[in-house]
Amino acid sequence: MYEDLVPLSDREFSYITKLLFERFGIFLSDQKRVLVAGRLSKRLRELGLSTFTDYIEYLSADKTGGELSELINRITTNHSFFFRERDHFDFLSKTVLPEIEEGGKAKAGGLSVRIWSAGCATGEEVYSISMLLKEHYGQRLSAIDPGLLATDISLAALTEAKAGEYAEAKLRELPVNYRNSYFVKKDDATWAISEDIRSMVMFKRLNLMADSYPMKGLFDAVFCRNVMIYFNPESREKVVNAIYRYVKPGGYLFIGHSESLNRETCPFEYVRPAVYRKGA
Repeated sequence: MYEDLVPLSDREFSYITKLLFERFGIFLSDQKRVLVAGRLSKRLRELGLSTFTDYIEYLSADKTGGELSELINRITTNHSFFFRERDHFDFLSKTVLPEIEEGGKAKAGGLSVRIWSAGCATGEEVYSISMLLKEHYGQRLSAIDPGLLATDISLAALTEAKAGEYAEAKLRELPVNYRNSYFVKKDDATWAISEDIRSMVMFKRLNLMADSYPMKGLFDAVFCRNVMIYFNPESREKVVNAIYRYVKPGGYLFIGHSESLNRETCPFEYVRPAVYRKGA
């Protein structure tokens, strides 16, 4: 398909992977060479470039950061669907939200719920949380201060998330009553999330490898799932420690079931597979 392109050399692969690691903490081993070449080949053709060295020069010359954003968009996989890893949402509904409500009874300011979707991709995760809150609290939600933050490094993913339009295949794990209540059918293949669900979420771009995060206040729960698969152990530890600072005592961290944390160094307490808790 890309016969006109010169193959990705060791030096070119090293430059690209070093850049991704230094700027975003993304670690790509030599086994990912075919993936990198495949995902960037289309971009080279779009730009009319025939070698990866030409692309590196183009990338280096772009001082706007636009092509760096395009690079991260091409390399990372924003695969998601609604209520992915359903047991996390069951745990949120049956354990986390009741704990938040119990703790909120003693607060003069009333009940608030703050949840952060870190690495939100195209929005399915945070919109799933929004729908769950609607279902859990019902009419009481109007008296609650729900704060849902969704962040990602990919501008392309955030743009899709804000638009809130999805192919029907993305709704395969969604209960029929959720689809009927919270979506509007756009055409035979596309559904749009309802405005009341979309308006509950604030979307922001964030690099999890930044030295600090521009958050105000602490979160009851953080979903950082299937994000740290891109990180080496050192980067993973840095991100987990950073997230820890933004979680309320007694709050929770959810990670992907394919991920794991080092229990010897992790500041969170292990609760169950892929669920951790900050000590009260």
